[in-house]
Amino acid sequence: MSEATSTTLVPTRLGRLAVRTVGDGPVAVLWHSMFVDSRSFERVTADLGRARRLVLVDGPGWGASDPLDQRTSMAQCALAAEDLLDGLADLGVVDAGPVDWVGNAWGGHVGYRIAGTRPERLRTLVAASAPTTPLPENRRRNLSALSHVVARTGPRGPLRAAVASAQLTDATRAGDPGAVGVLNACLDDARPRSVAQTLRSFVVGRTDLGGELRRSPVPVLLLAGDDRGDLTPEQARESAAGCADARVVVVRGARTLLPLERPAEFTAAVLDFWDRHPPRPR
Repeated sequence: MSEATSTTLVPTRLGRLAVRTVGDGPVAVLWHSMFVDSRSFERVTADLGRARRLVLVDGPGWGASDPLDQRTSMAQCALAAEDLLDGLADLGVVDAGPVDWVGNAWGGHVGYRIAGTRPERLRTLVAASAPTTPLPENRRRNLSALSHVVARTGPRGPLRAAVASAQLTDATRAGDPGAVGVLNACLDDARPRSVAQTLRSFVVGRTDLGGELRRSPVPVLLLAGDDRGDLTPEQARESAAGCADARVVVVRGARTLLPLERPAEFTAAVLDFWDRHPPRPR
């Protein structure tokens, strides 16, 4: 397996997105959850990189990508992801053609949108902890108000504790300092105004993505933790039932950041799924 390359900045309609590449073979794009950046995949890149050339993305406004300075939408985010794929091909970083998409929460939502509107861009889609439905109205109002606080202070103090509780199980927060350290490092580096705009754009403003998922012909793996209220295993199975080709794997002892909390289980499920849907010779 090749080593990680230096960071590449690729222009998109939502600013330059930072990517790193790991491994060899067919291309797989890994897009992280809200409140973290591509470092949240650090526990799975070695094993997944033996089967794919991984493109580890920092989403708009996060990590080494440009700040997000205006409110936008999931539709625009998916178009920015397509800009990224085109830009990487133009730079010779990856070959042009369909990719395996692996998204955690936010990354899964971007994947749903691409799968439903431009399915030819994807070979397969893995979506972990990614409900297809919008937030309930009361949570939308609360997070909208919270975004104004975050814009001034960043995710600190009680806000950071609330983020950690939403992302990691109680057992992980108490017994896995490495996972907590990754989350804290991502939050330490986060820019307050960018955090606020990503919350407004991709969480508060998220629309129903079930239609995109149902009409997509792309093979789909839905990964659900057993400890996340807005995507229960039952809800994941309901989403899969309406798809052309979908399966569900439940990861025990996980909340939102499945690749960080349960890397072995996450990796095993993804590799098995890829084995079931090998790339076709070009």
